Amino acid sequence: MSRMNTLMVSISGVRGIVGQSFTPAVVQRYVSAFCELVEHNNKAPYSIVLGQDSRVSGSWVVLLVQSIMQAKGFEVLNCGIVPTPTVQYLVIDENASAGLVVTASHNPEMWNGLKFIDHEGLFLGPSDFAELMKIATLPEYYSWASNSDLGLVTQLEDPIIRHVDELLELEECEPSVVQEKNFKVVLDTVNGAGGPIMKYLLECLGCEVITLNYKTTGIFAHSPEPIPENLNQLCEAVLENEADFGIATDPDVDRCVFIDEKGSPIGEEYTLGIAVYYWVSMCENAGPICKNLSSSRVVDDIARDFGCEVYNTPVGEIHVATKMAEVKAIIGGEGNGGVMLPDLHIGRDAPVAATLVLQALAKQGGTLSALKESLPQYKIVKVKVDISSIGRIGPVLDKIRQEWFQKGADITDIDGLKIDTENWWVHLRKSNTEPVIRVIAEAETEEEATHLCNIFTNALKPHKKLRKKKSWVIPSGLSSRSLAFNKDA
Repeated sequence: MSRMNTLMVSISGVRGIVGQSFTPAVVQRYVSAFCELVEHNNKAPYSIVLGQDSRVSGSWVVLLVQSIMQAKGFEVLNCGIVPTPTVQYLVIDENASAGLVVTASHNPEMWNGLKFIDHEGLFLGPSDFAELMKIATLPEYYSWASNSDLGLVTQLEDPIIRHVDELLELEECEPSVVQEKNFKVVLDTVNGAGGPIMKYLLECLGCEVITLNYKTTGIFAHSPEPIPENLNQLCEAVLENEADFGIATDPDVDRCVFIDEKGSPIGEEYTLGIAVYYWVSMCENAGPICKNLSSSRVVDDIARDFGCEVYNTPVGEIHVATKMAEVKAIIGGEGNGGVMLPDLHIGRDAPVAATLVLQALAKQGGTLSALKESLPQYKIVKVKVDISSIGRIGPVLDKIRQEWFQKGADITDIDGLKIDTENWWVHLRKSNTEPVIRVIAEAETEEEATHLCNIFTNALKPHKKLRKKKSWVIPSGLSSRSLAFNKDA
């Protein structure tokens, strides 16, 4: 893959490898275009909330971004190193024109990027993002401020304290209930932006906090995506310290995952599952719930039990957020540990996720593993396939779609291809943030989910012929939705 092909430009923003695909010229191009879009969509005077995660390259990127905004005549409300959701919240609280975060989220530390936020605290929707891409091709039409109209920079005070304090003031949040439990927590923020805010939050909730990889150095102690294979140190620390649980966040703190008291990851899907359970069961809230197509059925089962309707959207926070605003959802999120609570702001928010899970644990009593086991049980397996090994993905998905439609599966193709049966589902889609195809499968056991991933990973590669015995059948007597799992395949 060429250097420029590592520049990922999608609804999730712009991100690339620093010094290769992510360069000062790239930053100038997209930030200048964003300023033009902000000017087009808002009334003067213009202000932008600016934040960053802890990546080492963030220092020069932020200086360049800030200079461009000043040259445009915008006021820059600088937050420093803060979570992405803190910037989203502050855009609303400051009544700003927009927000921008310098971050590459869960990508490795050699990456950096830009996340663009509109005046409602949401990432850019499809139409605004398309307009941004169009503007980025027309730099000769940009306008700039005169010497007397240059923008000013204001350093916002205590941004993370404002974020947490507003969260804990929500009616459904009862800090005293959690404080009584005196939880011992091991916290791993991977030296990203999450250390200060998560520690402050947990201490406000009366927890004893043991920190791992706490400093905001941007030198990630392990691969930054908070998935089980990257959290061995945290799992061991939970056991060594006899902690009640562990918490891990990604570098820009929009994802939150938990390790139970046994030192085992409960699965990133169960962050959203427990949060939804708390919100609809213990708080007795009723209304629509939104999640993306790759998220676990545990949310669907909980929603059904409490009379709530679930809306599924394409993957990507903005897609979930847009649907939440449209249907006036009470809660939503994505199955990667991202919880979205519109009572605060409509964006994935690790402090929100942690607060709701701790509230649920405190109210139910017992251990985190018992709380998880009280919910519907599914296993999800997620794999990545290098996109360069596949070629044109469209025709490959079309072939798989046709095959499984004929076998009676429910097909959804608003984001790649999702194949749904009574007992399992598989989602195949091109990533918005990495040069990969994601293959995600959910079934009742890990063995079945892993087998599904293997089958469909092979199906993505036409040059690899499947042996004839690898087959899927619809047994007689079952409905078209009840596709049997052939364990001998």
